[in-house]
Amino acid sequence: MLEKPAHTATLSKAIREGLPHEDGVSLYVHMPFCVSKCRYCDFNSYAFTNQNLEQHVDAVLREASSRIEGLQPQTVFLGGGTPSLLPAETLARFLSELDSICGFRSSSNETTMEANPESFDRATSQAAFEGGVNRASIGIQSLRREVLEAYDRVHSPETALEAFSIARDAGFTRINLDLIYAFPGQSEQEWRSDLATIHALGAEHLSCYELSYEPGTALTRLKDAGRWQAASDETCAAMFEITRQANENAGYEAYEVSAFAKAGEASMHNLSYWRSLNYVGIGAGAAGWYQGIRRRNIERPEQYEAAIFEGTDPVAESEELDAAIVLFDHLMMGLRLPYEGVLLPRAQRLSGLDPLKVYAAEMDDLLEQQLLEIVPSDEGDRLRTTKRGLLILDDILTRFLPEDPSLSV
Repeated sequence: MLEKPAHTATLSKAIREGLPHEDGVSLYVHMPFCVSKCRYCDFNSYAFTNQNLEQHVDAVLREASSRIEGLQPQTVFLGGGTPSLLPAETLARFLSELDSICGFRSSSNETTMEANPESFDRATSQAAFEGGVNRASIGIQSLRREVLEAYDRVHSPETALEAFSIARDAGFTRINLDLIYAFPGQSEQEWRSDLATIHALGAEHLSCYELSYEPGTALTRLKDAGRWQAASDETCAAMFEITRQANENAGYEAYEVSAFAKAGEASMHNLSYWRSLNYVGIGAGAAGWYQGIRRRNIERPEQYEAAIFEGTDPVAESEELDAAIVLFDHLMMGLRLPYEGVLLPRAQRLSGLDPLKVYAAEMDDLLEQQLLEIVPSDEGDRLRTTKRGLLILDDILTRFLPEDPSLSV
């Protein structure tokens, strides 16, 4: 094993304060409906075709009553799908009843709701803020009309910018904006220009993702049929570096592969995931990791509702994970954090396995290639990616895959 660097690991300045507690639990709530299904999306989401939203909300609240009564979550995330698709009065009712069940308004340090510009009107934004949501995450994705149309997004660049103003007017002082780069033919200058426009808004947090081609999506089918030309690896790498440098210059720290925060504005809920802390998921297709058990709900909304109203558990699968899977998942999530990485003593405590022994050969090779590094910290040694390693994180993680990779997500 190579010797450790002399310097000490320090946590990112964006996440030194307000860290999620290891003995706490987070809550994820899934709302599966969208105005339309985006071509790149592989989430459990469905185009809204006049499904009964009140009925679906009732189903989620009924699951909440049976599974999270008195939970007192430290963070909450309403995702989807598009939670802002709910009518304002329905959203207000949902948040009120959810608080009565689990007490999130008094316990949660951060309650985030995802929103898309076309449905985040003033009434909905106000209902969310007054209902206990204190962080809005708006799916802008692009400021180019032709790109939005290619993705099957139904909002315009103007509507996206207006949604940000609406959130501010409602009282939100913590806003995340989602963006996607590496659209085929996108020039570096266009991306720099779009980032400059976004930076001028002054959002507290940015999530900047490379356009991905997930199995089963409409976009992947187009690419496989030769009707969509993906950006080259070289272009994607250049865009990755441009994104990090431009955001850093604008005061956003890259505390995760795709997440950029102003000081103190890192997403506490997402840090809970990346640190393998406990969280419970409710709603159609929602997943959770709680007290050593991984669970995932039935995905199809109508089947989920049927199970709920029949009085049965809407679980699709639940399992206590093998130690090797626990270790791999912890590495997979933690290595996304370039500053803190994975605290090795905690990885061993969670899984019962010493990662430096389990992956001895792989570690030696990756450390030798300077793709990973081990650095001391006050809590113990940390394993983290180098700058070069972060560029090829997926390849690194492939080296750590358990023998049966189908068991991990």
